[in-house]
Amino acid sequence: MSTAVETLPLPPSYSDPLIGVGNDVDNLDVSASASELPAYTPGSRVSATPRRTQARQPEPKEFSHELKNRNGTPFAILTIIAEGAYSKQIPTFLEGIPVEGRVCLILEKPDAIQSVVVSVTGKVIAGSDEVDQLTFVDVRSTLWSLSDGEPRNSSSDDGTSTLAVTSPNFSGKLQGSYTWPFSIDIPKEVVRPSGKVFNPPETFNERYVRVSVCYEVSVRFTRGKLRPNHKIKATIGYMPVTAPPPLPDLRRLAYEQRTALLGPTIDPEGWKATESVQFEGTIFNNRTVQVGCTLFLSKPLSYTRGSLIPFCLRLESGDEQALDVLSTPKAIVLRLKRRVSHKFAYEGSKISASKDTTDHSQPAVWWPSVEGSETEDGTQLRFVNGELHLRPGVKPSCAMAHFRIEYFLVLFPFESPDFVSTETAPLIEHAIDIVTSYAPGPRPIKFAPPGYKPDTGIIAGPNRSNLVDLGFL
Repeated sequence: MSTAVETLPLPPSYSDPLIGVGNDVDNLDVSASASELPAYTPGSRVSATPRRTQARQPEPKEFSHELKNRNGTPFAILTIIAEGAYSKQIPTFLEGIPVEGRVCLILEKPDAIQSVVVSVTGKVIAGSDEVDQLTFVDVRSTLWSLSDGEPRNSSSDDGTSTLAVTSPNFSGKLQGSYTWPFSIDIPKEVVRPSGKVFNPPETFNERYVRVSVCYEVSVRFTRGKLRPNHKIKATIGYMPVTAPPPLPDLRRLAYEQRTALLGPTIDPEGWKATESVQFEGTIFNNRTVQVGCTLFLSKPLSYTRGSLIPFCLRLESGDEQALDVLSTPKAIVLRLKRRVSHKFAYEGSKISASKDTTDHSQPAVWWPSVEGSETEDGTQLRFVNGELHLRPGVKPSCAMAHFRIEYFLVLFPFESPDFVSTETAPLIEHAIDIVTSYAPGPRPIKFAPPGYKPDTGIIAGPNRSNLVDLGFL
């Protein structure tokens, strides 16, 4: 393989989320800037560890939401504190990072508030009806209640209210300024009533998809019967931290030394072969040919967003001209398919219909391989190498009860003016996972030919909402 190589940038360090990230979770770029490795030359020894951008100290950013009285003066403030590098529009939290903030009360007159409760919730929302909404995270923390006694006025201390033993003079009403800090962990696992365990999915909200995943922080001030309660709500973002398994040994070595990947005939342990398919077509409008096709996917079948997916295609036929036509890079059409599915019914229901939204990426890029051209029985072979580049904003694979985001690599019928296929349905479809961080070790390298501009944004499929049976129940 003589094409130029390019090292992919590093993802953010999740212990130092400031490296190279500049947007909210909906547009979060998990690729961080890093210095390029020195150019590889034969005989030279290249360090396997890229130079890291110097880490900066975390810079928290505050987001405040207020309740105002009739005069327009704030009397309750919910402040959420998040990492500024991830949180441009809304506070955004990575898996394992607690949701932190504070609640302030500024009461000019005595107020019979009985409790101050902060909640963090996560929901899958498919409609306005309760049956179409699934709450999978609901963590509450009582910052203060009447039974705790009189809280210390924040103006008399360091700005943080602490609970005091009930004073004989405490009337049960609050007056003055009070501040309560909070820190709430979003659980890494959620156990549904059915006993199944799920990981909280990433925030998801797209215009043309009817289902969304939303996280919210709220504080509720209760006043008892016949008295109005008040509530402040704020949307937050959440991103899980998922990584693929370690790379196979020869793949790791190729990335470390910046050399071409070994193909499936030399490194069979590094590739997953899909089931071979046979298809027919007419070449040059004068004869029918039969072609065998096998797609090889790089192991493991879990790929980091902002990274790439390497693959190799093997074509075999007794007609050499047919192979020459079909191994042309522009004749091969492989796309990433995303399927977002959801169905909300009472657990135990036998209903299995699901609303699907299916989208496809731009096609992959291909270039000729130098692997074998003939089998022992004389059958002609062609190998073609390929890559599909993933945008940093691609949502990771996830599942939460009957909500799914799934990905598949799909090989469509070949397209060439010299070949007419009898097939109209996809030839090969294979499930893969998209994750949010890299595996330990070297980063993947791009081998696409010079001038290739990756554009794997998700585009609308022909049927955005088909009623199908996915068998999730």
